[in-house]
Amino acid sequence: MADDFALNPPPEGIEDRPNGMAGRVLLGGPVTLVTTTWRGKPNVAPVSWHMPLSAKPPVVGIAIGQERHTAEMVRHAQEFAINVPARPLLHHVQYLGALSGEHVDKFEATQLETFPARTITAPLVAGCCAWIECQVVEAYPIGDHVLFAGLVTAVRVDPASFEDRWLVGDPEKRPLHFLAANQYSTLNGVLEARLPRDFEAPERVLRDRIAEELELTREARERREEAVGELREEIRRGHAVDPAALDELAKSGIEVSPDDLIDLSKGIVLGG
Repeated sequence: MADDFALNPPPEGIEDRPNGMAGRVLLGGPVTLVTTTWRGKPNVAPVSWHMPLSAKPPVVGIAIGQERHTAEMVRHAQEFAINVPARPLLHHVQYLGALSGEHVDKFEATQLETFPARTITAPLVAGCCAWIECQVVEAYPIGDHVLFAGLVTAVRVDPASFEDRWLVGDPEKRPLHFLAANQYSTLNGVLEARLPRDFEAPERVLRDRIAEELELTREARERREEAVGELREEIRRGHAVDPAALDELAKSGIEVSPDDLIDLSKGIVLGG
């Protein structure tokens, strides 16, 4: 019974935020450059509100401010392309967000390289990680935005960035993730969760896996403290510590905190 479900008090330290911050909380995914063409005039604009809507048929959605020139372009064109920019386009993305295609030819202003799409008239932007071409099937006005649902008509990717998922290889090939204002990030690593085998109870696997993670964290902390302690002892004895010692710590997977680095740097002699 729901009435019998016991709830714990909220965790200490959490803070309230205005309801309007919900959209910001959900950010952090790849930023996109949405391109479209109407009456022979192309347009491109950064869009960070996007989502998959259906797998069969494949439909994706983009949410654009109703008063934006881009929304008007998509309404008339009834098609759009989603371009996922790679890290080298960081400043282009930010610059494009400050321009309005109603008054400026953004492609001329930025000198972005483009190439033809396969199924739509909108150009595709070179230097991206992936491209999705769409035909608009529905438009839903929602508050101050309009959600355009696009039937996917073509998908292309850079295999150095994406196979059947995003890769974390060459930093220059990673997609840009929008955080807020002029701040972005990129994918930094892959974590693999253990999947239960057929004969294992999922809840037991979860419990065991959490215990393993805690043990690994404890062991890593102990190894770091031991290694840093040895270096501190060398410094206390008046011995110079080669900076290669810190490199060896990093190679072995031992992370050294900024405070430790400051303390240890006082006794490090630079190699020649």
